[in-house]
Amino acid sequence: MHPSRSPNSPVRANRWQVAPAQDDVARNIAQQFGLHPVVARLLTARGWLADRLNAESFLAPMLKQLRSPFELRDLDAAGERTHEALLNGQRICVYGDYDVDGVTATALMVGVLRLLGGDPKVVIPHRINDGYGMNLSRVEQIAAEGCDLIITVDTGISAVAEISRAHELNIDVIVTDHHLAAGELPAAVALVNPNRIDGVYEPTRLCGVGVAFKFAHALLKKSSLGEDQAKQFLLAQLDLVALGTVADVVPLTGENRVFVRYGLDAILNTRRPGLRALLEVSRYQQKTATPELIGFGLGPRLNAAGRTNDPTLAFHLLTTEDPAEARRLAIKLDELNTERREIESTILEQSVRQADDLLQRSDTFTLVIGGIGWHLGVVGIGAGRLTEKYDVPAIVLACDDDHAKGSARSVPGFDIHEALIACGEHLLSYGGHSAAAGLKLKTSLLPTFRDAVNDYAQARFQTMDRTRTIHVDAEVTPGEITWSLYGDLQKLQPHGEGNPEPLFLMRAVESATPPRIVGRNHLKMRLRAGNSAFDAIGFSLGHLKPTFESGRADILFRPRENSFNGVSSLELELVDGRPAAR
Repeated sequence: MHPSRSPNSPVRANRWQVAPAQDDVARNIAQQFGLHPVVARLLTARGWLADRLNAESFLAPMLKQLRSPFELRDLDAAGERTHEALLNGQRICVYGDYDVDGVTATALMVGVLRLLGGDPKVVIPHRINDGYGMNLSRVEQIAAEGCDLIITVDTGISAVAEISRAHELNIDVIVTDHHLAAGELPAAVALVNPNRIDGVYEPTRLCGVGVAFKFAHALLKKSSLGEDQAKQFLLAQLDLVALGTVADVVPLTGENRVFVRYGLDAILNTRRPGLRALLEVSRYQQKTATPELIGFGLGPRLNAAGRTNDPTLAFHLLTTEDPAEARRLAIKLDELNTERREIESTILEQSVRQADDLLQRSDTFTLVIGGIGWHLGVVGIGAGRLTEKYDVPAIVLACDDDHAKGSARSVPGFDIHEALIACGEHLLSYGGHSAAAGLKLKTSLLPTFRDAVNDYAQARFQTMDRTRTIHVDAEVTPGEITWSLYGDLQKLQPHGEGNPEPLFLMRAVESATPPRIVGRNHLKMRLRAGNSAFDAIGFSLGHLKPTFESGRADILFRPRENSFNGVSSLELELVDGRPAAR
């Protein structure tokens, strides 16, 4: 079956996979912790509450649950070399990255070095001019400016040639990173990385700023700074750690859950003039913070600097002490984000036209699209949008007369990095992982590459089951949808990667009012289930209207609080629906 989905084709039915219930364990957990039985069932099904200690640490994350930083391999050596440089007045350079994780990690590392008496140079590569990761010309520039030590943040684990060159120039390098090594490890003084194959730091997948926090913690423990001052500094960095952790989409479990739970409050109460100004221009008025504040408000504005302009703008926003400068930078980032959206919209519009043309062919299994003059900083977003829209892997390339550079995004079950390896003879460079990758090729070879990767995808899709699986946490009865359940569900926040918002199944509901389409294809109605009735809305689920008109239906949903004229009620946000199974 052809895998692509044109705009006018029917929506493919989804497979629902309900987590197996562990009723005996759930009853015990519910009694011990005073939890709603549905929440206890959900937590046991996810496997998080294996014992009382595990349950307590998840339900009540506390800073004391953070592990010793010295569990990270090479952190002792990294700390010793850094303290040596500080003691001897050697010049230190912090080498960061241009995304939110990289910029927050840079700000945190610079902050702790300044606290300990250092005056580090800061290098954040330019996405267009320097490319990703460490850059040989940048290393040589750092040497020319008299630096003795480079500390990388959120990068460096694959910079074998660059770190070798630094060594030739008599510069020591400490790598702090979280990415997987592509192969050979660089010859650095220390490699601080929780994902080192020879020293895995389980069970938390820290991001770059999380590793930087650990490094800062270790430096302060071995410094002469007072314990209270060190503690206050670390607490003040939790806003940065939450920003990078959510933006980098690492699992919000273990230590990351602690970081984000405390870091979200730290954002709303931040002392950083830049973050306060960014909250203002983001027009965020809530009394509590959620990961969505980062994902849709702060994160895109911080990222906009690295996508379309100079990433050091975001760094300076996070580190300035001047409220006027902070306001100016926040406005600039907001303007850049608006510009980014406009560029993205133009590229997406042109990409969709190309995609629709390609999908007229019956043999199109992967979208490979390019445009002259497209902005390299936003093509990755465009690839993601096309993948969501058409349910096929998408590669979007910014082209000039000589070269095409861009990003690839994939669908579940299809390893886009393996596809690039298989088609590597047509590429100048590539890298990434199963879901996303970057690549470069000669513009003249774009048609040849398109055919090659499409042939590869066709062969793989012929043996793949393309049915989308929706993972459901628990089946519930109408009587279990109460304010008590809703209240206990709030204890599971913050939600995100690794800790998704719970999703429930309820069977044999029927429409108490005729289902209708509102807004942009949103489905709205009142549902009756047993002796209960609920208002329900399904965003972009207008295609399910006939399902509810023709009889009883089984639904997937999340409970929501709906407030109107001072009165609150429980509403169901629909995720999927199908004719009742019984």
